[in-house]
Amino acid sequence: MKLWRVVLLVNLSLGVGLLLGFLAWGRQVEVLERKLLLVRQQAALAGVERTWTLRGVVRAVLPDMNVVVLTHEDIPGYMGPMTMGFRVHEPQLYHGLDIGDAVRFTLKGVPPNLSITAIAREDKP
Repeated sequence: MKLWRVVLLVNLSLGVGLLLGFLAWGRQVEVLERKLLLVRQQAALAGVERTWTLRGVVRAVLPDMNVVVLTHEDIPGYMGPMTMGFRVHEPQLYHGLDIGDAVRFTLKGVPPNLSITAIAREDKP
Protein backbone atom coordinates (compact mmCIF):
# COMPACT_ATOMS: atom_id res chain seq x y z
CA MET A 1 0.00 0.00 0.00
CA LYS A 2 1.32 3.38 -0.88
CA LEU A 3 2.19 5.81 1.88
CA TRP A 4 -0.33 8.46 0.80
CA ARG A 5 -3.17 5.89 1.12
CA VAL A 6 -2.07 4.96 4.65
CA VAL A 7 -1.93 8.64 5.64
CA LEU A 8 -5.37 9.23 4.08
CA LEU A 9 -6.93 6.25 5.92
CA VAL A 10 -5.38 7.27 9.25
CA ASN A 11 -6.60 10.84 8.84
CA LEU A 12 -10.06 9.66 7.79
CA SER A 13 -10.37 7.32 10.80
CA LEU A 14 -9.18 10.08 13.16
CA GLY A 15 -11.72 12.47 11.65
CA VAL A 16 -14.59 9.99 12.02
CA GLY A 17 -13.52 9.20 15.61
CA LEU A 18 -13.40 12.89 16.52
CA LEU A 19 -16.81 13.49 14.94
CA LEU A 20 -18.42 10.62 16.84
CA GLY A 21 -16.77 11.74 20.08
CA PHE A 22 -17.99 15.30 19.56
CA LEU A 23 -21.55 14.09 18.90
CA ALA A 24 -21.51 11.94 22.05
CA TRP A 25 -20.11 14.85 24.07
CA GLY A 26 -22.87 17.10 22.71
CA ARG A 27 -25.54 14.71 24.02
CA GLN A 28 -23.95 14.72 27.46
CA VAL A 29 -23.96 18.52 27.48
CA GLU A 30 -27.71 18.55 26.77
CA VAL A 31 -28.37 16.17 29.68
CA LEU A 32 -26.21 18.26 32.02
CA GLU A 33 -27.95 21.47 30.92
CA ARG A 34 -31.38 19.93 31.71
CA LYS A 35 -30.15 18.80 35.14
CA LEU A 36 -28.71 22.26 35.83
CA LEU A 37 -32.02 23.89 34.89
CA LEU A 38 -33.88 21.56 37.27
CA VAL A 39 -31.47 22.35 40.12
CA ARG A 40 -31.84 26.08 39.49
CA GLN A 41 -35.64 25.79 39.56
CA GLN A 42 -35.50 23.89 42.86
CA ALA A 43 -33.09 26.46 44.31
CA ALA A 44 -35.43 29.27 43.27
CA LEU A 45 -38.27 27.56 45.13
CA ALA A 46 -36.12 26.83 48.19
CA GLY A 47 -36.56 30.29 49.68
CA VAL A 48 -40.31 30.47 49.04
CA GLU A 49 -42.88 29.63 51.68
CA ARG A 50 -45.12 26.84 50.43
CA THR A 51 -48.23 25.04 51.60
CA TRP A 52 -49.25 21.41 51.04
CA THR A 53 -52.38 19.53 52.10
CA LEU A 54 -51.66 15.82 52.42
CA ARG A 55 -52.89 12.52 53.81
CA GLY A 56 -51.03 10.42 56.31
CA VAL A 57 -51.19 8.01 59.25
CA VAL A 58 -50.23 8.99 62.81
CA ARG A 59 -47.31 6.90 64.07
CA ALA A 60 -46.53 8.82 67.27
CA VAL A 61 -47.43 11.99 69.15
CA LEU A 62 -44.56 13.55 71.09
CA PRO A 63 -46.04 16.39 73.15
CA ASP A 64 -42.74 17.11 74.97
CA MET A 65 -41.15 17.97 71.64
CA ASN A 66 -44.34 19.39 70.04
CA VAL A 67 -43.95 16.85 67.20
CA VAL A 68 -46.29 14.43 65.43
CA VAL A 69 -44.68 11.50 63.57
CA LEU A 70 -46.58 10.67 60.39
CA THR A 71 -46.31 8.27 57.49
CA HIS A 72 -47.17 10.69 54.68
CA GLU A 73 -47.80 10.54 50.98
CA ASP A 74 -45.63 12.22 48.35
CA ILE A 75 -45.02 15.93 48.99
CA PRO A 76 -45.07 17.23 45.40
CA GLY A 77 -41.89 19.01 44.42
CA TYR A 78 -40.21 18.34 47.77
CA MET A 79 -39.95 14.69 48.91
CA GLY A 80 -41.33 11.24 48.37
CA PRO A 81 -43.53 9.28 50.77
CA MET A 82 -41.92 8.36 54.09
CA THR A 83 -42.35 8.34 57.86
CA MET A 84 -41.03 11.39 59.67
CA GLY A 85 -41.79 13.84 62.42
CA PHE A 86 -43.18 17.33 61.86
CA ARG A 87 -43.34 20.22 64.30
CA VAL A 88 -46.88 21.28 65.16
CA HIS A 89 -47.72 24.99 64.96
CA GLU A 90 -50.21 24.92 67.85
CA PRO A 91 -50.10 22.19 70.55
CA GLN A 92 -53.91 21.86 70.63
CA LEU A 93 -53.85 20.57 67.04
CA TYR A 94 -52.67 17.10 68.07
CA HIS A 95 -55.03 16.65 71.04
CA GLY A 96 -57.34 13.70 70.42
CA LEU A 97 -55.06 12.03 67.87
CA ASP A 98 -54.26 8.36 68.39
CA ILE A 99 -51.62 6.14 66.86
CA GLY A 100 -52.96 4.62 63.64
CA ASP A 101 -55.42 7.44 62.87
CA ALA A 102 -55.69 8.32 59.18
CA VAL A 103 -55.38 12.10 58.96
CA ARG A 104 -55.42 14.95 56.50
CA PHE A 105 -52.94 17.67 57.40
CA THR A 106 -51.55 20.93 56.09
CA LEU A 107 -47.82 21.67 56.03
CA LYS A 108 -46.60 25.22 55.71
CA GLY A 109 -43.15 26.77 55.65
CA VAL A 110 -39.92 27.20 53.77
CA PRO A 111 -38.40 23.76 53.12
CA PRO A 112 -36.90 22.10 55.09
CA ASN A 113 -38.47 24.06 57.99
CA LEU A 114 -42.07 22.89 57.75
CA SER A 115 -44.72 22.74 60.42
CA ILE A 116 -48.24 21.34 60.62
CA THR A 117 -50.78 24.17 60.66
CA ALA A 118 -53.91 22.00 60.49
CA ILE A 119 -54.61 18.32 61.12
CA ALA A 120 -57.86 16.37 61.23
CA ARG A 121 -58.88 12.72 61.31
CA GLU A 122 -60.28 11.33 58.10
CA ASP A 123 -63.58 9.52 58.31
CA LYS A 124 -63.28 5.80 57.74
CA PRO A 125 -65.47 4.56 54.86
